[in-house]
Amino acid sequence: MSCFVRRSPHPSVAIFSSIQEVSESLTTTAITSNISFTIIKDDALSGYGGTVKFSPESLSANTLQSLAEAEILISEPAVVASIINHYGEHCFRNLKWCQSTYVGVDPLFDSNNHKPTAKRNWILTRFAGIFGDPIAEWVLARIIEHERSFVASHIDQQNKEWAGSRNEVTQYRYLSSLTISVLGGCGDIGKCIIKAASFGFKMKTVAYGKTDRKKSNNNDNDMLPDGLDVYTQDLQEALQMGDYIVSVLPSTPDTKGLLNDETLSIASKINGGKSPVFLNVGRGDVITEQSIISSLDRGYISAAILDVFGIEPLPRSSPLWNKSNVIISPHVSGITQASDVPKIFFDNYERYIAGKDLKYVVDWDKGY
Repeated sequence: MSCFVRRSPHPSVAIFSSIQEVSESLTTTAITSNISFTIIKDDALSGYGGTVKFSPESLSANTLQSLAEAEILISEPAVVASIINHYGEHCFRNLKWCQSTYVGVDPLFDSNNHKPTAKRNWILTRFAGIFGDPIAEWVLARIIEHERSFVASHIDQQNKEWAGSRNEVTQYRYLSSLTISVLGGCGDIGKCIIKAASFGFKMKTVAYGKTDRKKSNNNDNDMLPDGLDVYTQDLQEALQMGDYIVSVLPSTPDTKGLLNDETLSIASKINGGKSPVFLNVGRGDVITEQSIISSLDRGYISAAILDVFGIEPLPRSSPLWNKSNVIISPHVSGITQASDVPKIFFDNYERYIAGKDLKYVVDWDKGY
């Protein structure tokens, strides 16, 4: 439920984003001439995604004034959090609604207790409903890459060897014979992964979640995904069933460190599991780097394909770089495309000016 008091019938929208094309995308696809945009540009903000370089202390007085006047803001959570941490909450004293350009909103919460760093009277909406298909494509591509040993074939090509890895590349499994367990599998992203795995590749699908869900429910958010074979609230069951374990879990007090090596030991063959391949496209803090390494070394999992990490960018000193059964990518399984921002924002803007509840509102108490 979202409650707010608008200051004007068609409030101006401030844009302060590291995504260079987002301003152009919004202004050229505006659904009504009644929307006016204030595009805030400042040399203190540069880069994109994991390469954003931001020094809030270098913001100009004009930028700070524009942010202070904004009723609606489109920006990245990390940018907003950095400004708040440096200048205080009063920098956004007129803010009623902030539309995030990212799915993750972690920076606006205390890393220790995952509570808001201060009491906030403005609404934060996630950039959701967009990344499901791209991340599902990434996950299935990585699974195929692993099963068909594409990396080994690439190494052969570099070494000019016709069949140097023949034994490796010919010993693959049909995806239709495998089970994929998706932790957090009933959210937008998890549903898309399950649908792609089931209908596209005939994989058996398992979803793990904490909510009691039913296939027929008036609330679409509580419905089980199309193509799902098994839904379980038992983490052990989900871990033991999967040939591939995919985490799309958010960062919350309940999930932080959830997948430690003791938990993953349940997935080992000796304990009735399959020593699965572990993929993480959710949040890096659900498992520590040491737990990944320990689980690999002890055979609890056979490989790790990682797109998110507890510390990003991943330090050069990390042992993960040198593990032959680890694949690393720099948090790119789902990247915000500027052209996608209007799809989310304009729908909510119409709701906002009509005084209706917004979609994808972050619960300040839950942290997601």
